[in-house]
Amino acid sequence: MKKIVFIALFLFAFSSVASARIIYNLGYGFGLLNSGTGFSKLDKKYYDYYKASVDFEHFYTKNFSVIAEPFVAYVNRPTEGVSFGVSGLLRYYFLNETTFRTFADGGLGVSYNTLQYPGQASKYLFMPQVGLGIEFNVGKSTKMFIEDRFIHMSCASIKEPNGAVNSNTIMIGISF
Repeated sequence: MKKIVFIALFLFAFSSVASARIIYNLGYGFGLLNSGTGFSKLDKKYYDYYKASVDFEHFYTKNFSVIAEPFVAYVNRPTEGVSFGVSGLLRYYFLNETTFRTFADGGLGVSYNTLQYPGQASKYLFMPQVGLGIEFNVGKSTKMFIEDRFIHMSCASIKEPNGAVNSNTIMIGISF
């Protein structure tokens, strides 16, 4: 079942690439709300990573878009490894000014990890996520982006144990 979900999200991610605006992102993420109780089981260990992604953004209205986001992340702590996958996001732009506009987005991603997280039975993880950001006009068709995104990673109780990892990712991006 998890392979079917992974393949379906991967195909969705590239379904509208031809008509998409492309955004190149780099980010840094760190553990957040990982107290070892409740829905997170990282147990207060340090957690951080560096992320690179490409957003394929397709607009359905002036302010509403769908994004396919393949990504790769180098996890630095608690152990070293690589995480890669794809996310599908819905984005809504508001506060449209002449030099900038703000946005909120949210969605679901899937990833495969070369490392084994403590308390996680699977290397395949689901990633519900929400974020807020701002887009700046820096040229005739060039845009800069800054976004702060909260990501919850778990195997959705497909296997036990299902200790989640929560993180906050700060990203900067550019589109031409």
